[in-house]
Amino acid sequence: METNKQEIIKSRVGGFGGSDAKMFYKVGLKGIESLSETDKRRIAVALGQAEFVENFTSEAMDAGNKFEKWLGEKLNIYENLESNFKIELKEQAKEQQKNFKIFAHADFYNKNKNSVIEAKLTTSNLEETINDYMPQLQWYYMLGVDEVYLAKGYQNKPFEIFHEAFIERDDKFIDVLKNGIKIIDEFCNTFVYSEKEEWTEDDLLPYEQQAVQLMYNYLSQIKKLEEEVEKQKELLFDVMNKNGVKSIKSDKFILTVVPESVRSTFDKVKLLKEHPEINEADYLKQSVVKPYLKITLK
Repeated sequence: METNKQEIIKSRVGGFGGSDAKMFYKVGLKGIESLSETDKRRIAVALGQAEFVENFTSEAMDAGNKFEKWLGEKLNIYENLESNFKIELKEQAKEQQKNFKIFAHADFYNKNKNSVIEAKLTTSNLEETINDYMPQLQWYYMLGVDEVYLAKGYQNKPFEIFHEAFIERDDKFIDVLKNGIKIIDEFCNTFVYSEKEEWTEDDLLPYEQQAVQLMYNYLSQIKKLEEEVEKQKELLFDVMNKNGVKSIKSDKFILTVVPESVRSTFDKVKLLKEHPEINEADYLKQSVVKPYLKITLK
């Protein structure tokens, strides 16, 4: 499994696989202007202009890998399938692109039938999953496979609950993929990649966009809850203050009224004004601060 994984990672330099099919389909429909920064970096990796950086494996991705492994063990009881089998574009079709190779690593490949089974573990239903992954499924037909099947499992459910669907060949869909390949190939003739420091949400991969949205939802809920807590604190403080109560205790919390006090602060501006001979830089202490993510809600 690890050997296959390393082979897939290595193949990202010099070519594009089934996981890139959605990018080609998008460009085939909407043109080169539809490329995101993530897409451009992927192209740069394929052309050797940027180093491949392996994506963080989320819980959902890890569960998908486990589902694929489980499915492979189950399917091989009935038929001899090859896992992560590399399928390359047929020789007679290779003239349509010059700057990169076109291939796919099939989850399961049956050499006798020239058929592929693609495994997906998603939260959506079967029809939605087929639509979401249609570019990748038709990509196999474009490469010359005769039959394509989707084995769809469900997130947070036993692997035994899965559905298998035959995916019909769609020549119009394939034409769009080929058009995308042609457009990107021409784009590669003059493309020079440079890192962009500022991205938009559209530049993220789908699962990264989901992570951002989830983070925003959590932070929005926290902000609302904090505002509500402040309202309740004001109410309880008013009740305790009016009744001369210093604390309220329970097995879950302790509420304590902190009395008025005087806080002392250091007036640096006044000190430097009265003593101009002091060089502030002589008293600065430097320390390394690790990089972190700052989040600003609008």
